[in-house]
Amino acid sequence: MFKNLVKSLLFVSTIYSFSFAGLVDGVSVIVNNSPITLYELKDYSVKYNLPLKEALNLLIRDKIEENLIKKYGLEADDLEVDDELEKISSNAGMSIVDFENYLQKKGVDLDEYKKDLAKKIAKRKLYKKIVSNKIRRADESEIKAYYKKHIDIYSIPQMVEVREYHSKDRDTLKQMIKNPMLNVRGIVSQDKVLKANSINPKLLYILQQTKEGSFTPILTLKNDFITFYVKRKINVKPIPYERVKNSIFATIMDKREKDIIKSYFDKLISEANIKVVREPR
Repeated sequence: MFKNLVKSLLFVSTIYSFSFAGLVDGVSVIVNNSPITLYELKDYSVKYNLPLKEALNLLIRDKIEENLIKKYGLEADDLEVDDELEKISSNAGMSIVDFENYLQKKGVDLDEYKKDLAKKIAKRKLYKKIVSNKIRRADESEIKAYYKKHIDIYSIPQMVEVREYHSKDRDTLKQMIKNPMLNVRGIVSQDKVLKANSINPKLLYILQQTKEGSFTPILTLKNDFITFYVKRKINVKPIPYERVKNSIFATIMDKREKDIIKSYFDKLISEANIKVVREPR
């Protein structure tokens, strides 16, 4: 009887294993002969906190991009990945070793992180190839028209009245921003009036872009995290055109590049051979 029970349990276990494997490895969609598995879809959905349908749309474009990258030989090599890693760590004010240790402490797999970087670099190469012969440079009249239309964006307050919030934990600040009336432990706050000519230009830009009555994004300050609640902007004045025209040019060109790339892939997706094997649920 015991032997029969063991056989039964083994049989049930085997059936369960095959069923689970079928779920994990089962193909959901085939895009130009490139499969997207249910596991891949669900993993992407969880990773980026997206509904399944939205995740599927992005994965379809991702597969088309991967095929084009292979077709044109635009894959990133190890040296390019290392250079990108050095730029990121430098911008964060860390050495590569310190940055890698920081990632590991956060539970980020270094090999996976480098794979993601390689994909981003390859995509940048692809996008550059797509727009190279299609984009038109913005001229002076277009830049001036943009400046006049968006003059509020290109105006700086001489002072900003804020409430500053510090914490050792980013999630604590996120919780406070969602519910400012909540008394959250581990946060130190104080009221300040920041003068435009005496603060970091990057911080000034963030404060300038943040509406009155809103929080700035959470920023990293050495070992702390910080956010500012913008109460009031004082004595707002336009920035002279000559000082911002290069920035406006970059903004216009960036928008044109994105529009060209979106149009390009919308067309490819509409023409792609897409077969739905299992509807994602």
